[in-house]
Amino acid sequence: SNMSKARRKNTPVIPSTIVFDIPELYQQTLSSKRFLLIDLFTKRGKDRILVFSSDQQLELLFKSDTIFMDGTFDTTPAHFKQVYLIHAHKFGQGLPVAFCLLPNKRTKSYTELIEQLKIQANFMGLANDYLHNETIRDQSRQLMALSLMPNNEVENQFQRLQTIMSTSLSDLLLYFKHQWMHGVVPIRMWNFHNVNHRTNNTSEAYNLRFATRLSRKHPNIWSFIQLIQSEHVRFEHISTQLDAGASAPQQSKKTKAFQMRFDTLHDRFLKKEINANELLSGLSLLIGNKKK
Repeated sequence: SNMSKARRKNTPVIPSTIVFDIPELYQQTLSSKRFLLIDLFTKRGKDRILVFSSDQQLELLFKSDTIFMDGTFDTTPAHFKQVYLIHAHKFGQGLPVAFCLLPNKRTKSYTELIEQLKIQANFMGLANDYLHNETIRDQSRQLMALSLMPNNEVENQFQRLQTIMSTSLSDLLLYFKHQWMHGVVPIRMWNFHNVNHRTNNTSEAYNLRFATRLSRKHPNIWSFIQLIQSEHVRFEHISTQLDAGASAPQQSKKTKAFQMRFDTLHDRFLKKEINANELLSGLSLLIGNKKK
């Protein structure tokens, strides 16, 4: 196409530092609308943050009740450390609404709490105990399952866990207390009990698709922008289909089974057929079986 020929002819020199100009062609969508949202230098020009998002994507982002965030590293261009993708839901379909290039590695998102706990457990040398010690495994799962408990039960259940946890988990317990119970993030921000989307599959699946579209790891900045420009076309196409009444993909059998079991435990708790301790125990088993 004429656009492709023009792009090949006008591809800028690959930058050798973080300081480079972004030509207008790379600041816009393929339909010549604004795409570059933020271009910010930090640390006196040593670091740089780039965020790409169209007006249509921003509109969806701002009116979404739930968003998904995830970081990926293999697709990061030179001079940046992480690609951070933000997704929003439209009629049940996850759509990318912002492509961010960050100068450093950051925590994926508050919705990655369970994975963060697993990482912390591994750092503290608990991975072997988790695999081979049923008591350690059960107590760790109960700690993870606090994110699925009713908000008003989290504090009481955490205090109970403090009294029964194995001494080998004391460092993990201390981390959880400072980071999540009494940290800067309020419980309501990481508690998923009343949230319909309890996994970050939307972002993770897209990251996999995003990576496979690149011909190699760590593309140059211009190849990266060309890719997200084409991804924006895909966003527009799917968004238009949804507006016209198209249905989002169905949930997987595993996700449906997880939701049904979660709802059953929740109903039993509301009907007082089980108490809070039993609810947490049931949720911990649900977490343990979720990825089998």
